[in-house]
Amino acid sequence: MLKTIIKREFLNNIFNLRFMVGLVLCVIITVACIIILAHDYRQKMEDFYLRVNLQDEILSNYATRGRIIAMYPDQKPPERFRPLIIGISGNENVESFYDNPLPILFPPFDFLFIVTIIMSLLAILFSYDAITGERQRGTLRLVTSNSISRTKILFGKWAGGTASLLIPFILSLLVGALYISLNTSIQWDGSAWAEFVLLTAASITFITLFYLLGLMISAFSRYSSTSILNCLFLWVLLILVVPNLCPYISAQHCPVPSIKEIQRKESEFSRQGKVNAMESMQESVKRFRSRYGELFSEFESMEFGGIGSLYILRRNAYPKHREAAHQRAAADPEFKAMMDAFRKEYEKADNVFMHSVEEIKKLRKELKTKATAQTKLAKNLACISPLANFVYVARDLTGTGLRSVEHYVQVQREYDTQFEKYLYKQVQKAEKSDPTFTWKSFLDLSDRPRFVFKEESLRGKLNAILPYWGILVLFNVVFFAASFAGFMRYDVR
Repeated sequence: MLKTIIKREFLNNIFNLRFMVGLVLCVIITVACIIILAHDYRQKMEDFYLRVNLQDEILSNYATRGRIIAMYPDQKPPERFRPLIIGISGNENVESFYDNPLPILFPPFDFLFIVTIIMSLLAILFSYDAITGERQRGTLRLVTSNSISRTKILFGKWAGGTASLLIPFILSLLVGALYISLNTSIQWDGSAWAEFVLLTAASITFITLFYLLGLMISAFSRYSSTSILNCLFLWVLLILVVPNLCPYISAQHCPVPSIKEIQRKESEFSRQGKVNAMESMQESVKRFRSRYGELFSEFESMEFGGIGSLYILRRNAYPKHREAAHQRAAADPEFKAMMDAFRKEYEKADNVFMHSVEEIKKLRKELKTKATAQTKLAKNLACISPLANFVYVARDLTGTGLRSVEHYVQVQREYDTQFEKYLYKQVQKAEKSDPTFTWKSFLDLSDRPRFVFKEESLRGKLNAILPYWGILVLFNVVFFAASFAGFMRYDVR
């Protein structure tokens, strides 16, 4: 009897107009989305290879010590799931807004949009009248009059309805996967296809969640019109209101100073530190003039022997000044004692300035701590919405979210450390072989280590997404339990 109910529910949905509309809509939108994003991905890959080749040419033919220090290229390739999910690019600045404001003003049209908006609405349209519709037609009373339990009826409706709902989604994904596999510009390895399968499973979990939401509302409603209104109200609440409201709640609970305020405080600390250091140094210069007289005047003519820096002494010391001061100190113990005493005075003034630098670092650290706390709170609050949990799962699994950015930063730092060690050895080698070697001299870097970006391991991604995926499963369980409770007390008359 259970198979009969599942088959009946499945066929009723298959031969319904909404199934054909959903099938055509899913296939056309998914395929069009993948084709457009795949074209964008190909262009970004071409730009990336052009940038890398240009960098290699510069380092191979025109590398100097000074040029390498001034060059910090972006070596992160486009995300391999770019043909499906746009993700976080990090390039939404003012200039890009004026060039193309649409990506900032409107949500990106990608796989996440299809699942979270289109498929969730289709799930509700498939299930909002699963029980109320049969009650109004009188067929539910006939079904319950038989010996079959209500538990089997509810499970059969869920299984048959979900199966019919997933056909358009799975079919559109298969067409999209075929296009990706045939596209030569998209080179997915085994781990990428494994992530694609897991992404599909997570998407199914999200879609069935909203089918159960519609089933739950239908179990507590007497009329289909009331059911669809309640479903749409909850959909707006879970998809649009909660995810967008959580950042504002977090900002009120964990306020973060504005960037302009932080910049103003940093400028004030820096300015005051320089002023205090300069005043301290000027007082020291006056004392040394009165104490040493002509000897200190001679030391001043040597630009203080290179002691200090521009922001305190405002002098331009050259190598000849430093050499003359050291020679004079070696020949005259009194001059040397004066020079050492002056160096200590300068260090005291420098400590005054460094105190302001420490205050600036403390201010930035405090800002980072508050921003991290605000972000964490907003992220946790957003977990009330299934949308946020699915977005966390999808982006962290496919390497298109913040976790991928943090992983790239870590990989880049490891490479920078390796390259700096290599560069230091090459400079030492060049200085030994060529006494005239300077920062403008050519440096042979033909055997340098190349940067190769590696995706985070699948195990690491799974460890990150399992809590959020678990919340999606919990939503399914809660909605099914609520549907069961509502259907048990449902009056079929």
